[in-house]
Amino acid sequence: MPTSLDGRSTPIRSPEALGRAVRAARVEAGLTQAELAERTRANRYAIHTLEAGNETRAVELIFDALAALGLELAIRPRGQA
Repeated sequence: MPTSLDGRSTPIRSPEALGRAVRAARVEAGLTQAELAERTRANRYAIHTLEAGNETRAVELIFDALAALGLELAIRPRGQA
């Protein structure tokens, strides 16, 4: 699985894959976890938890609902089809 957002759509099928994609995009943007947290009005621990691929109830619910509907999440740079 690609670790950077190079213009391709990246399928996300687990909290771990989501965390890797968020971390890769953050690093590519040159942001620290603290800077991303500030931009998202979260705290650094929340960003760390997301990037670590930890299953929070909200993330678990998203993946459960997508699986039940036969869907998958894909990440790509905004504005690209």
